[in-house]
Amino acid sequence: MHVGRTLESSNLSSIIRLSPYEFLVGADRTRMVIHDSIVQNLSEPLSALIHNGQMKESISGGGPLDDVDVDTFTGFCEFAYTGVYNTPTEYPEEMSIITQSFTNIETIAGSDAEFGKVQEDNEVFDSWSGKKGRKKSNWAGPISPTVYTVYPYEQLRKSFRARSFSGAEASVSPHPCILFHAKLYVFATTYLIEPLQIQCLKSLHRDLCGFSLNRETTSLILDLLDFTYAHTGRYEPGGRSLLRNLVIHYVACEVRTLLDDDRLQMLLDADGEMGSDLVWRLAK
Repeated sequence: MHVGRTLESSNLSSIIRLSPYEFLVGADRTRMVIHDSIVQNLSEPLSALIHNGQMKESISGGGPLDDVDVDTFTGFCEFAYTGVYNTPTEYPEEMSIITQSFTNIETIAGSDAEFGKVQEDNEVFDSWSGKKGRKKSNWAGPISPTVYTVYPYEQLRKSFRARSFSGAEASVSPHPCILFHAKLYVFATTYLIEPLQIQCLKSLHRDLCGFSLNRETTSLILDLLDFTYAHTGRYEPGGRSLLRNLVIHYVACEVRTLLDDDRLQMLLDADGEMGSDLVWRLAK
């Protein structure tokens, strides 16, 4: 059987004839089962945990996974049996967050100097409304109805959108729980499940590219940032943390908006690696 692919009927037939192994997942020790033969093809550490724990299982009734929540283990099982996991929904489908993500807003790449020039020009246009303290303009011509948004960090956004990952994506959700991708990535890293790591990164990147960032959703990005740096190290098997690299790249793209929330500064004050990673990404 190929890791990360949907099971063929012959493989499925042989697997379902075997007795599944039972895990006790999370603080509540929820009983969840998975076939050992599936785990063997995906994760040596998790397979070793099964085999080393079989004696204890006869006493306790199952192998404990106290540091994993039920939703995360469910996502792993979905991936193990079908090759893709389902992306949970953050909001009920009837809710609608109306804003623009940086994938569809009209932008013009510009430097910080150009950004300041646009702000100055906006003050000139505001003077027509008679507001005090604004710079007076001698311009007597018509005002263009077209308003452009200039982002000094547009190059960062372009490089973020251009990132690519191999393999299949998780299912699409209208309001995806972006934190779930990170949680499942941490699980995959802990148990050395590289195909699942890649799918988590690919799916998180997709959902961040379409994420609608505003005052109501800023906390979701900060939750993602906080979780990522609390549950990963700067290095992981194979090199630097790919999850940190992806998340801090997005944060750098949206740092002006995120700074409106005081919590970002609190997170940066508390984690020196987070701060240095952000500076490195902004200066790159």
